[in-house]
Amino acid sequence: MAAAAGADALGFVTEYPIPVPWNLDRERAAYLAAMVSPFITTVAVVGGPPEEMIRIARKVRPRVLQLHGDESLDDIRQVLEGLEGTGIRVIKALRIEVETGQARFEEADPTKAGAALAGSGIAALIVDSKTSSRPAGTGVTLDWDVSARMVKEIDLPLILAGGLTMENVAGAVQKVKPYAVDVISGVEIEPGVKSGEKMRAFVAAAKGLKC
Repeated sequence: MAAAAGADALGFVTEYPIPVPWNLDRERAAYLAAMVSPFITTVAVVGGPPEEMIRIARKVRPRVLQLHGDESLDDIRQVLEGLEGTGIRVIKALRIEVETGQARFEEADPTKAGAALAGSGIAALIVDSKTSSRPAGTGVTLDWDVSARMVKEIDLPLILAGGLTMENVAGAVQKVKPYAVDVISGVEIEPGVKSGEKMRAFVAAAKGLKC
């Protein structure tokens, strides 16, 4: 359904270390990723110890590995070194606390954290919201002014996530001007169950198309 809706990339949450509604084991993620058209980017979304994320990436064989935990610069370096020669690109989610506006990283200021990550060797940066009850897929938007400033000041493609829906994504794209947008809970009927209609409407709104 996501491919038919016009998604440019598909994310497979794979053995994420915190319970979330979308978790797949690495065998299932590998099976699904292998079915995806070569013109759509496959992304394995992971967290946990660097060596385990590397093993998952080598099993799933995605085009991109998305680090979606509280990885340090050293963790990122280990993953990049462990995937050297595989052709798998690495991107990093910078999770921002909704309550405080601070980044879950060695540097709490989101823009400074993004600048530090820009020099780490990752291919892109995702900014996502985090709440006290959920590590990702919160359904809560970020401060788009902060995200827009990050786009201007950080020399790295920025992917906007956090609380995006078919109703607000066009406004988010217009204001932030991100490289791409990321959605999970915003196109669901209930946690873990996607809606084809919502996905089509989301993609159309994000790309400025008529649904």
